[in-house]
Amino acid sequence: MRRASILFCTAMALLMPAPAVPEEHALAIVVHPARTAALGIEDVAHIFLRKRRFWDDGAPIVALNREPGTAARAAFSRNHKYFDGVFPPTVLSSCIAVKRYVAADRNAIGYIDLSEVDDSVRVVLKLE
Repeated sequence: MRRASILFCTAMALLMPAPAVPEEHALAIVVHPARTAALGIEDVAHIFLRKRRFWDDGAPIVALNREPGTAARAAFSRNHKYFDGVFPPTVLSSCIAVKRYVAADRNAIGYIDLSEVDDSVRVVLKLE
């Protein structure tokens, strides 16, 4: 029951509207350009909470996280316990590393600073 409560609280925190932040600190949830499905905030929450593990075509989702202590990770996670008892997403060291990984792996999803977005990835959701 404790795990379910933690997951519920975390999902709710991820679904709450984020306070407005300057454009340079806004985040973009990005996928490979070949991924055309639309994703909402609830879909993204389920992916990063590991409740949704496969794309619609059956391929495994590769969720990418930033390293602890970064502003991007803090803005995205908001709760360091949301992975209790769940194997967390892969951690990469920079927005550039996340963008390169997503651009190279059709199954990857990650978050980067909105200012880092280019044609190598597709933005499915903006967190401003």
